[in-house]
Amino acid sequence: MNKLFLRRLRIWKRGPAFYCGKLRDRIFGSDDSWLSERREDFPVGSWQWLALTERRYGGFRIGVASKDNRGGDRMSPFFHRYGVTYEEFLQPLARWRDERITLVEVGVLNGSGLATWCDLFPRARVIGLDINLNNFRDNRASLEAFGAFSRNKPELHEFDQLDSAKASMMLANMLGGPKVDIAIDDGCHSMESIEITFAALMPHMATRFVYFIEDNFDSYDVLAPRYPELRWWQRGEMTIAAR
Repeated sequence: MNKLFLRRLRIWKRGPAFYCGKLRDRIFGSDDSWLSERREDFPVGSWQWLALTERRYGGFRIGVASKDNRGGDRMSPFFHRYGVTYEEFLQPLARWRDERITLVEVGVLNGSGLATWCDLFPRARVIGLDINLNNFRDNRASLEAFGAFSRNKPELHEFDQLDSAKASMMLANMLGGPKVDIAIDDGCHSMESIEITFAALMPHMATRFVYFIEDNFDSYDVLAPRYPELRWWQRGEMTIAAR
């Protein structure tokens, strides 16, 4: 059997399949009682806090009519389970919540992610990049009705992940000097867009940073050998780089 197929199967079992059955229950508990709790009942930045915050701002909801489901399946343990990974890598950096760090998210869609990051890092400079910001603009009033951006407001900039000629220059002009402490690529998810975005952002990353790449099985295999000076991890469909 193809080695690449076997490796992807192994990764997938640590990803979406991980949510199912007894293994999921062993990690997250056999009941879903946490879903009825308030996010304030959990430590800020915990996976429960992240999942409930995402749900507050229009995240994926089981049993809710599709017209009320405004996307967002990132943090829940029943879908991508990225909340666990964000907790793993961001909790050691909890002091950053009180500092003026810079966080960049590529691919903002309806803005539920930006709302979550602004709540988690109320003093940060939170920057959202997308080739089409209309989805966010159309949904912003809805987010604000649920309390989003009351403590921190994001910057929004148009950004084309596939324009390798202009990507680095656009970032330099946008950042104006400060380095990026946290980067999140939730954009096109293609390997080409991931490579271009990573190469464009790297010169602007801080001395100590963490970089998350969502929804791509291959980014670890492609980027880790190319940047051996960084530390790398893979968690299912997410790749993490840090320095």
